Amino acid sequence: MTKVVLIGAGHLAFHFYRQLEACCKVSLTQWYNRSLEKIDFAKTNVAVTNQFSQIKDADLYLICVSDDAIKNVTEKIQTEGLIAHCAGGVPLSRISSPSRKAVFYPLQTFTKERDLSFDKLPFCIETSNSKDQNLLKDLAKALGGFAYEFDSEKRALIHLIAVFINNFGNQLLFLGSELSKKNNIPFYMFSSLIEETYKKALDNGPENSQSGPASRRDQKTIDKHLEMLTDKSLKKLYLNLTTSIQKRNER
Repeated sequence: MTKVVLIGAGHLAFHFYRQLEACCKVSLTQWYNRSLEKIDFAKTNVAVTNQFSQIKDADLYLICVSDDAIKNVTEKIQTEGLIAHCAGGVPLSRISSPSRKAVFYPLQTFTKERDLSFDKLPFCIETSNSKDQNLLKDLAKALGGFAYEFDSEKRALIHLIAVFINNFGNQLLFLGSELSKKNNIPFYMFSSLIEETYKKALDNGPENSQSGPASRRDQKTIDKHLEMLTDKSLKKLYLNLTTSIQKRNER
């Protein structure tokens, strides 16, 4: 059984805690965070600590901290076990330790308050020693997911794509919700549209799913929309996205 120590208490760490606790093939040995208050609730199920000197021996140390903190945190872990950070855009070399190094990056968006299954979840893995790949592959499988081997450069590209799909996509939803509120239109009315938009993109491919005035070059509607937008930044964004769609259609 793989012994795991969890480091950090952000959104991802909370999801790893739930999944590792429920996994019969993994033993969550300890949970470290600099503030015990955030993880104190778990002390009946797992040993908790806020002292690096008290970190226990384990097969794997999952580093779930901010990107900027990875180097500093890994410098303080003295172990012969495998140290793996879980960040998409951070290279393997950021781990500052003579120990075995790895990356175990789950390709998903995490929020503490939302339940989330790891079933079929892709994990991007990278190791400094090829012998450690099986440990991460087995862990991904035990959690219900799939492991994919990528080096730091390719994983950074995956993270960039994820930002476009998730973060920028969510920002567009936010802007739409703000326009809804401003004009007293209930945002939930767009639920079916949002679901179908992403389902269609997955089923047919986004390249085959574009619709709307930009795609059909309906300049009359485009001009009307621009006239309705009083916010200059929104108007600029609308124009940029319209141009992007039309240039793609010219290929």
